[in-house]
Amino acid sequence: MQHQIVALIVSGRLENRQKLSTILESLVTNIFIAETLAVAREVLQEQPISIVFCEERMSDGPYRELMAFAESQRKSVQFIVMFSTGEWPEFREAAGLGAEVVRCPLKPSEIELALIHAMRKDAIANGSRSHAASD
Repeated sequence: MQHQIVALIVSGRLENRQKLSTILESLVTNIFIAETLAVAREVLQEQPISIVFCEERMSDGPYRELMAFAESQRKSVQFIVMFSTGEWPEFREAAGLGAEVVRCPLKPSEIELALIHAMRKDAIANGSRSHAASD
C-alpha cells in the first residue's frame, strides 16, 4: 500500500499558495491551506498531515513555532521551509531542525526535489519505528 501524502501549505502570500497548490496537485493525496500559524495548528490537530510547506515567517510567528507545536503534539510531520530572505544562517538553522529548505520564488523542480527528500526521511523514520516495534 502506498503512503498517503497529505500536505499543509502555510503561507500568507497568495502567489505562493497558488503556485505551490498547482505544483503539488499531482504529487500529493490532499492539500490543506492555512494563512496563519494559528490556523495551521488547528489543521495539524484535525488532519493527518504528513508534510508541511511553511514560509519562514508568518504574520503571527516564525516556522519554528509550528515545528515545535507539531513535535509537542507528537506528530510525525516533515517540514519544508520556504525562504524569501536567502540568508545562510537561517537556511542552516532550518536544516539543523530537520527541515528541507526551498527559496522563493518557488520553482517546480525544487519543490519536487524537496518533497522527495522529505518523504524519504519520513519513510526512513517510519521504517525505523516499525522495526523497533517488531523487535
